[in-house]
Amino acid sequence: MQRQQRAIVPAPEETRFVPDEVLFELAPNAEADIVLRRYGATLIARQRFELANVTIIRARLEAGRDLRAVLTQMGDDSSIAGAQPNFLFDLQQGTPPGPGASNASAAPTTASSEASGLPAPSLRLGEPATAARGTAAVRRVLPPQYVVDKLRLGEARKLALGRGIRVGMIDSGVDMEHPEISGSVLAYLDAVDGLATPHAHGTSMATAIVAHGELQGIAPAARLIVARAFGGPQASSANGKSFQILTALEWVVQQRAKVVNLSFAGPQDRLLSKALAGAKERGVIAVAAAGNGGIRSAPLYPGADPSVIAVTATDADDKVFSDANRGAYVAIAAPGVDVLTAEPGGRYAFTSGTSIAAAHVSGLVALLLEKQPELDPDSARRIIAESATDLGSKGRDPVFGAGRIDPAAALARVLPVATARP
Repeated sequence: MQRQQRAIVPAPEETRFVPDEVLFELAPNAEADIVLRRYGATLIARQRFELANVTIIRARLEAGRDLRAVLTQMGDDSSIAGAQPNFLFDLQQGTPPGPGASNASAAPTTASSEASGLPAPSLRLGEPATAARGTAAVRRVLPPQYVVDKLRLGEARKLALGRGIRVGMIDSGVDMEHPEISGSVLAYLDAVDGLATPHAHGTSMATAIVAHGELQGIAPAARLIVARAFGGPQASSANGKSFQILTALEWVVQQRAKVVNLSFAGPQDRLLSKALAGAKERGVIAVAAAGNGGIRSAPLYPGADPSVIAVTATDADDKVFSDANRGAYVAIAAPGVDVLTAEPGGRYAFTSGTSIAAAHVSGLVALLLEKQPELDPDSARRIIAESATDLGSKGRDPVFGAGRIDPAAALARVLPVATARP
């Protein structure tokens, strides 16, 4: 991106922004109405963001105004302290066919099906279960979660469950009534349209962190602080904008979340970077998806931001997700390929991407925080890296970072506060 003194002007090939909106900060003593008229813009919102220490005006340009031209002019305007586009970010997750896709159904059993001579009703992944007439309540027999054994969750659970820890999620909508998530959402903000529409991605991320039904989340006793900042018409995709994401991050930190999951990626965003730095100064541990851009992709943000822990995805054989970004900013790896997860409406599905890998790491941070509530972001990064199972080239590398997380090993490095005192 081309940087000017005051304004960020997107490079010609950059298209990830709202074309008719601008975000700007006024210089001291400048008047908003005068500046808006100067640029043919209409006020949408004016909001203070304490984390970034700025008051931002979100404005819509009148028809025919070119955003790059406006930003270039703002770069030379002494009434403007800073200006940039309202950038667009994408969720980093897909829902491909799971392992054994040709046989991707999970047949539930009932307590009385054999005795009655009735066939057990079938349940496809992606469909809610219902009890067959004349039988006991259906119990799903879902495919096994390889994540449970791979991460030694049984051992980790003997040490911590995430109890008392607030995990922030900036994502799409969450189905709070799903049995895997029910009772785990402590607070919810909709920064998009106020509709709190459930969505596959947000529901999947919540499941990876706190599942406590037929699936096992990393930190089932943690409580979620959910901020919906991503909306869209597609069932498996949604996009988010800088302004909504900033609003969500501000609120999540106000709600005293100690760790924040950011399972999305997009362009470098100066305002978001300042807000993340402000969150880190307050002790908030931010975990982000490294991105699904592939081996040739440029760094994606916020994963590449120095204030976050960037997570790549691996499969059941510890091989890297083929679409994962590579780069020096990749800090750690976690399971993120063909992961069994929940979807809205009581459904279950397989999913892949650096999104759900990041959610697994956020869950691990919640476990660490339960044992050491004062854990700071740099210490969390160090403990997770030092306890990881090395993959790929010896030592840290741009594909796997420090290696795949090992929750039990990480927890073993964290002494309870009570025993750490002299």
